[in-house]
Amino acid sequence: MSRKSVGPNAQPLFVLEESFYPDTWQNDSRMGVLLSEFRVRSINPENYDSKMKFWKEMIRNYCEHKGCGAVSIVELKRVFKRKGTIPYCLQTVIADMLREGQLVGRGDFQRPVQDSWGGWAVDLLVKRPLGWGFGKVKEKIVGGGVDEGAEFVCTEVVKGQSVALEKLIQKENKFNVLLSMEGLKDLVKDSGFTEDGLELVLHHMACQQRVYMEKLPDEGLDHKRVLLKFAAPGAKAQPITDIERSIYNLEQTEQNLLKMIDKLEQDVSGALLLVKQNIAQGKKQVAKSNLKKKHLLEKNLEKKMNVLDNVQTMLSRIHDTQTDRNVIEAYKIGSNALKNAFANSGITLDTVDDTLAEMKEIMEQQDEMQTMISTPQTDIDDLELEQELSDLIDMKLAENHIAVQPVQPTSDVKPVLPSVQQEPKTSPTVSAGPATMAQLNDFDKEIEKRLAALKMDAPSHDLSMLGGTSFANPEDATAH
Repeated sequence: MSRKSVGPNAQPLFVLEESFYPDTWQNDSRMGVLLSEFRVRSINPENYDSKMKFWKEMIRNYCEHKGCGAVSIVELKRVFKRKGTIPYCLQTVIADMLREGQLVGRGDFQRPVQDSWGGWAVDLLVKRPLGWGFGKVKEKIVGGGVDEGAEFVCTEVVKGQSVALEKLIQKENKFNVLLSMEGLKDLVKDSGFTEDGLELVLHHMACQQRVYMEKLPDEGLDHKRVLLKFAAPGAKAQPITDIERSIYNLEQTEQNLLKMIDKLEQDVSGALLLVKQNIAQGKKQVAKSNLKKKHLLEKNLEKKMNVLDNVQTMLSRIHDTQTDRNVIEAYKIGSNALKNAFANSGITLDTVDDTLAEMKEIMEQQDEMQTMISTPQTDIDDLELEQELSDLIDMKLAENHIAVQPVQPTSDVKPVLPSVQQEPKTSPTVSAGPATMAQLNDFDKEIEKRLAALKMDAPSHDLSMLGGTSFANPEDATAH
């Protein structure tokens, strides 16, 4: 949205294009009502409130558009003049905005910021609200009306601009970095801030402890330089330290040296060009004089370059020191946090050792319990079971007339197998005492062989019907 200033006034007045105004602005009938003075609200409260809302929005939009929260009735009458008719209702609108705190007298708004935070709190929370009361508004009233030449500050606009400025500072990573007022103006030149509007915003942010401002005497000049230090999000602005001030001065010296070096390089190039021109024109003495000047400039340039190297080295070491300090502080914070974590958890080398020993003991106890649980809880001897099973198999073999060649025993157990003509006998005799593993193995082999003979019972039974002898092993039958 374009805008332009008119008039030679110290405070610029802006003429707005048609695109700024709402659609209602083109309605002659409606605008006739809006430009006229207010009637008593009790006659038509709805129309009164609608008209008041319209002009308040117009004033806020105008302040945002021009980039400054300060405004006066004189300025508003000039800007909102329509077809030769000025708004006659502005006195009532401004008085209502003052009463509701939407506007504040500029003098009240720009009270000096307290040097101490305690004084700032008292001034902001106690003195200013009392001063901004309706009693203070009466001081702006001249002859029963608001002074049309007095300037007022739209607090809502200034707060919105403060948020926008903080976002810009964050984007440019300028928190806790010293900035000059000139550097800040250059930074916000494309952000819609006027110089007057920027002053109001900085004052508001200083009152909110979002920026610290310090005025430094500038040697050789009547005015003072202003240094700014913006606080990081969620933090309060802190005073400028001597180290930060020294770093700023070194950085300014670096910038000045760069400008001087650039100027000297141009002068050296110009002197060399003059020497060449003098030689071409045959002016030997003039060429010699310019050549001497060139050498002096080169020596001066060399000195400036050496100074610049020293300044940049010093700045680099200072920044490295600051970085190292931040790293050490981070280490300290991490170490303290770890100590607190161990202290709160109660973990020590002794507790860890005791816990591991206790865990080992518990696992050993668990293994013993598992072993006890898996141990068979019976007093029946395995050899006796094998003997009984053998007797049952012998009876079955005898019933089917099956002869089985006994397995050669490896122990004292001597199983006796019945022939097909013999009656079933008792199971093999076992030596007294507990059964050995070898005895159990012999029984297992003997029982397996007899079970195999039973599986082959069907074909062998046919042979027995013919009067022959059945064999569990075909090779035995062939040998027979």
